[in-house]
Amino acid sequence: MEQAGYDLEEWPCYNRCALYTTMNMIMSDSSESIRKFVKDDSLFAFVHALALDKLMDSDGKFVIRKYFEV
Repeated sequence: MEQAGYDLEEWPCYNRCALYTTMNMIMSDSSESIRKFVKDDSLFAFVHALALDKLMDSDGKFVIRKYFEV
């Protein structure tokens, strides 16, 4: 993420661990569907953007710690 120039955290929404975990969760759950519509050269940026959507969701329904029960 640093090589791509992305921020690794934004207090109080997420830190680097939450961002990494959320991006991995998205790829684990949806990689086949994502790859149907997103080219490989855009994949990382797309998944990063989706992770930020979840982590910074204004209604607060998604909480990464609650999702994984930690």
